Amino acid sequence: MRATHRRRLAAVALVVAASAVVLPLDAFGATGNPAAIALYRVAAARTDAQPAYVLNQTGWVRASDSVRKNQVTWAWGFAQFKSRLKVYPAREHLVLVQHAGSTVWLEDTITPIDPGCRTAACKQYPIEIVVHQRVAYEGIILSGHSAACFRAEPLRKVPYTVGSPWWVAVGHFAKKVVRGTLTEITSTYINEGQVVTERDWITTKTKLFAQSMMRAAATTGRRAFSYRITDGRLAKVPASPRISLCS
Repeated sequence: MRATHRRRLAAVALVVAASAVVLPLDAFGATGNPAAIALYRVAAARTDAQPAYVLNQTGWVRASDSVRKNQVTWAWGFAQFKSRLKVYPAREHLVLVQHAGSTVWLEDTITPIDPGCRTAACKQYPIEIVVHQRVAYEGIILSGHSAACFRAEPLRKVPYTVGSPWWVAVGHFAKKVVRGTLTEITSTYINEGQVVTERDWITTKTKLFAQSMMRAAATTGRRAFSYRITDGRLAKVPASPRISLCS
C-alpha cells in the first residue's frame, strides 16, 4: 500500500473547496501469507530508503486548468467521478525525494487529457505541484518543464502529503508469485466502503517496487475505478524546484 495516499479514495482536492478524509495507518494491519508480507516489507524498506524515486501513473487524478484565470482544479480517487467541475483524466509524473525512510518533498506534474480537444483554444497545460511537509504549491506549465510561478496551497487541497514513508505493508496478502524478473504480490483491504485489490510487482533481484495496479470495486453509491503505476530509481537526487509566487 502506498502510504502517501492514506487511501484517500473519497477525498476531494479542488481549488475552490476541499475536504480530505485521512485514514490512520495504524488502524490497519498486514494479514495473510507470511512470506508475501515479509517480502513486501523488505521492498517497502528498500524503496523508502532510495534517495530519489520516480512514479508514473494514470487513473488516480483528474484535473483541468484555466490559463486566463491562472487557476487549476483537480479531484482524486473516487471523488474524481463525483466532481461537478470539468476535470479530465490525467497522467502523473511524480518525483519523490526521500531521507531516512520518509518522503522529504515531492514534485507531481499532472497532464490533463481532453480527448475532445483539437484546437489551441481548449488546450490543457500540465500542472506542477510541489509538496513539502508544511506547505504545497501549484502552478501551470506554459512552456518548458516547470511553472513560471506558483500559488501556495493548503496541504488539504493537494492529493499527497510528505513526511512519512511512501510504502507500508497493509491489507490481506495472498501468496507471492514469481514471474521471471518480477515477483507479484496481491493484497486486499477495504477503504471508504470499497474493496481495493492491489497488485504490486517487485524486482526479484533488487527487491524494489516496479509496477502496481489498484482496483476499487463498486459498492452502493460508488463506482468502480482503477489506476496504474510504474516506478523507478533516479540516478541522482534532483534539486527542489525554485518557487516564485505569482503576482
